[in-house]
Amino acid sequence: MKGKERVILTIIVMLWWRSAVNCIVFDSTVAQDGSGDYKTITEALNAAPKMSSKTYFIHVKKGLYSENITIPNDKPNIALVGDGMDATVITASKSSKGYATPNTATLEVYGSGFIGISLSIRNTAGAAGGQAAALTIAPFKGFASFYKCSFLGCQDTIFSSDTSFFRECLIFGTIDFITGSGRAIFQNCRLKARPPSHGQGVRILAPGADSITSNPGLVLQNCNISTTRNFNKTQVESFLGWPWKNGGKAVIMSTYISDFIDPRGWSENPQVTQIYLAEYNNRGPGSDTSKRVKWSKVIDKTEATKFTVRNFLQGDKWIPKSIPYDLDL
Repeated sequence: MKGKERVILTIIVMLWWRSAVNCIVFDSTVAQDGSGDYKTITEALNAAPKMSSKTYFIHVKKGLYSENITIPNDKPNIALVGDGMDATVITASKSSKGYATPNTATLEVYGSGFIGISLSIRNTAGAAGGQAAALTIAPFKGFASFYKCSFLGCQDTIFSSDTSFFRECLIFGTIDFITGSGRAIFQNCRLKARPPSHGQGVRILAPGADSITSNPGLVLQNCNISTTRNFNKTQVESFLGWPWKNGGKAVIMSTYISDFIDPRGWSENPQVTQIYLAEYNNRGPGSDTSKRVKWSKVIDKTEATKFTVRNFLQGDKWIPKSIPYDLDL
């Protein structure tokens, strides 16, 4: 697709999405000033129906919500829709100093069919807090999707253990800031490395595998990998990711990679020998694959097609109409 055609298509998609969102009829509204049905997100979730077969839309108005949010498994098909990633902010600060990594998350999703739109989800434990997730997607054998959301954390910002889709999201982190044994595609997202604690490095992807999710993998498609302004690339060793567990997969394709990434691309883990780390059609000063570690892969179009929304997620069967997506490369 030519540049002009892509711009026109993007405009059409944006107009279509705005129309789709404007057509949403909210089931409840959260507003800190008392103008809604509830003042906290937790109150709204407690009032939501159990085992609903239709999406229950909760409008979360502009504000800073200091809450740890849990979407329980008996409340599927919950949608939280904010007023923008810079306007509706959910924040907390649990860390591994007191909690298991999945339970550190500001937002824990156990209910299938969850949708997040136009929100900021933050864990402010900081780099010294160790593992401290902004988002956990539990292994519920279902689906979750996010559009125009931001996720702020350091280590393990997004911990995904099931099938999920992210579109036009902004993700901040340091070590393994997208991790888990789930199956996820991040499409048209921006990933920004933050300064880690002294002596630590940066790893973006940490793919795992388990007996729950079949064909796991973390996929970046048409994304942008860069750093925050206060990041000193000369003092921090940075990699696209590492082999966290045997059977894990990570694929980066059609993505811009900035110059802070080590030419080797992927860091070592001698304990893991069965791993699939691949790149396809990337661009930018960090995309040169000539010095990559020998056990990573540069794949062709035929192989890359296996990791699209159509083939890897079967997303055309479940991604909601309120979220745009590209089915193929």
